[in-house]
Amino acid sequence: VIEIEVDVRIMRLPASLPSSNHSARQTMNLKLLLLSCFFAAGSHAFQAPRSTTPFIRTQQIYASPAEKVHVLPTESEVTQAVHQLVESCAKQAISKRGHFALAIPGGSVLKVLSSLDPSDDWVSKTTLCFVNHKCVDITDESSAIEAQARAKFLDRWGLTDIISLNGSSDGKKEADDYESKMKALPESKLPRDEDGFPVFDLSLVGVGDDGHIGSLYPNRDEIDIVDGPWVTAAFQKDPPSISLTLPVMQRAQTTVISAAGQSVKYPNGKAGAMRLAIADEAVTPKDFPASALRECAIWILDEANASEMELDMSTVEKAVADA
Repeated sequence: VIEIEVDVRIMRLPASLPSSNHSARQTMNLKLLLLSCFFAAGSHAFQAPRSTTPFIRTQQIYASPAEKVHVLPTESEVTQAVHQLVESCAKQAISKRGHFALAIPGGSVLKVLSSLDPSDDWVSKTTLCFVNHKCVDITDESSAIEAQARAKFLDRWGLTDIISLNGSSDGKKEADDYESKMKALPESKLPRDEDGFPVFDLSLVGVGDDGHIGSLYPNRDEIDIVDGPWVTAAFQKDPPSISLTLPVMQRAQTTVISAAGQSVKYPNGKAGAMRLAIADEAVTPKDFPASALRECAIWILDEANASEMELDMSTVEKAVADA
C-alpha cells in the first residue's frame, strides 16, 4: 500500500491568476495531471477527505525550486532592484487602471524603502495595506509597522491613502475589521480575481529565519487557510498580529522577496532560510511557510544571502524585467 498526502494549498491556484504567473499555472497543471495519472493507475479509488472548515491539514507534497531567483553582487544593488520594481509596478498599474495597490511588511523591507525617492507622482494614486501588523497602538514607533513606515518614508513620500488598524490588542476584531476595510475599497483601487480575492499590484514580503511570511508561522493553523478570509489573526506572539492569508499573498500581480546584508553574528545573512525557502525540496509550507511562495515570487538576494545555493549571478535589469 502506498500512501500519498497532497498539499492542496500549494497546488491550488485561482482561475484568474495574472498572466505573469502563466508558467506557474502550467507547472501546477502538470503536477495535477501526473498525480491524476498515478491515482488512475491504482486499483482503489482515491477520495479526498471532506471538511467543513477552511483549513487543509495535509502538507506533504513538495514544491519545485523557485525559478525567478536573482543573485546580485551587493546589498546596494538589491535595494536598487527593489526600488525599480516598486516604481515600475506603480507606473504599470496606474497606466492600466489609474491606481496602484501596494502591500508591505515590516522589518528589513522598511529599511529598503526608506531610501526610495519616488521619481514620479505615483504616490498620490497609491493605496497601501500591510502584509502584517502587530495589534498595538498604530502611533507607537517601538512596535507599530505603520508608525515606523511613516517615520522612515511614508510621510516624506506624502502617501496618505493607508489602510490602518484600529490600534487595539484584540487580534480577532482587528483582523475582521481590517478585512472589512479592504473589502470596502472599490476594485479600481484593489482589484479582485474570479474567486473574490484581492490582487495587489505589488506585494513585498519578508521571510524570517524560521520561514514565516507576514505573521504566518510554521506549524500553525494560520498557514493552512486556503479558501477562508483575506486577513487572519495570528497568536504566535503577545500581543497578537494580523496577517494577510496565504491565498492573498499568492495572488499578487507581483510578489518580491529580497534578502541582503550581513553582520558579525550572521556573516551570511539569511542564507540558510533562503535555501530552505527557494530550493530545499524536503520542506513543506507547513514547516517552512516561505516555500509556499516559490512559484509566485521574484527572489532577489545578494551574494552572502545566496551563498548556500549554487546560483548564477544576475543583474538589476534582469530582476526588474522578471516582474
